Amino acid sequence: MKTTIKTTAITLVMLFATLFTTNTVNAQTTEKTYIKIVVDGLSCPFCAYGLEKNLKKLKGAKDVFISVEEGYTTFNVPKESRPTEDELKKIVKDAGFTAREISFSDKPFTKDEK
Repeated sequence: MKTTIKTTAITLVMLFATLFTTNTVNAQTTEKTYIKIVVDGLSCPFCAYGLEKNLKKLKGAKDVFISVEEGYTTFNVPKESRPTEDELKKIVKDAGFTAREISFSDKPFTKDEK
């Protein structure tokens, strides 16, 4: 009888822990704004590094990815720190490039999306 009670208690604790963890992960995912910028002028990794440095100056910018071959960058920021299109265009211009297209999303961009 005591073994059954212990097993049931452990199972319930594990179930609640799993539910809490899942909700926390989902909340973190929805609290980000994902940004993709199509950039004209990227031609080498050194150029990409300059753009990356400028983008990382944005408050909370994370996971900066730049594809020199495809000419775009993706990254995310906390929703409360979402920059405007004009701010992003200025950052890209200050790095020596032109922002051709800017997209915002609640979900991460895949590398296949163009």
